[in-house]
Amino acid sequence: MSSRGLSVSAVFLSGAIGMSAARADDLQVPFLNFNAPTSTPQWIVTVGGMGGIQPSYPGAKGSAFYGLPTLEFRREDQPPRFSSPDDDFSFVVLHNDWFAVGPAGNWVNNRSVRNNLALYGMNSVDASIELGAFAEWTPLSFLRVRAEARKAVSGYDGWAFGLIGDVWQKWGPVTLSVGPRLNFNNDQYANAFFSVSPFQAAVNQSIGGVLTPYNASGGLTSAGLTAAARYEVNELWRVSVFGNYQVLTGSVANSPLVLRTGSRDQFTAGLEIAYHYRTGALSFLPTF
Repeated sequence: MSSRGLSVSAVFLSGAIGMSAARADDLQVPFLNFNAPTSTPQWIVTVGGMGGIQPSYPGAKGSAFYGLPTLEFRREDQPPRFSSPDDDFSFVVLHNDWFAVGPAGNWVNNRSVRNNLALYGMNSVDASIELGAFAEWTPLSFLRVRAEARKAVSGYDGWAFGLIGDVWQKWGPVTLSVGPRLNFNNDQYANAFFSVSPFQAAVNQSIGGVLTPYNASGGLTSAGLTAAARYEVNELWRVSVFGNYQVLTGSVANSPLVLRTGSRDQFTAGLEIAYHYRTGALSFLPTF
């Protein structure tokens, strides 16, 4: 995944809304009976956590561990929608059997130059939170196409766009999926992570570095594939694993930060453990 990511603040806000509206009896063990009749609209909420490894920063050769919360919800009278563990944080606002739309968010690791001589002279880039929206089509029962558009609100100043496809097959509690991932970014993103100014190159070379001046531009910045497996342990718990491979493309792939100190090959892998529960606290959300 591109840096398989999430807006932590959005997760906490969604949780706060749900908990402030929940009644005390919503939090008792009996609500775990998914077949029990209800008189008010009920929602199935899935909360969990994901951890794994991903590139230390965009274009890096090394990897870093990450950990993030996950959150999903759906109305109980709607069938579960397919999702991949490397999806951006998102939740459905409007949907029917073949279409869904809603807000989305992503987290991009910071790039720190401290104690990294290969990046000496370069600027650090703070961790980035990207916020935006997604639209998803499911033309067949085993196929989805998803598009995302996000604007960075911290770290770098730019836009990110994703185009995702997945096919899947379910065997009892096990679901296997695979699909392509395309990532597009604008010039601001490319400049933040892949450009090298003449001054930065001179400072880097002053200590024996290998960076040379380079002006990166946006476009299709990476292309790759994600494979995932999900196991529904029981009605309450699920476990998911995934692996993603991306190759940097276009202008960013030719940056000296990639060719001389980093790598075009970007790997991400993760494990998610999630728990389902029922609540009526989300009845304010619209559906169609």
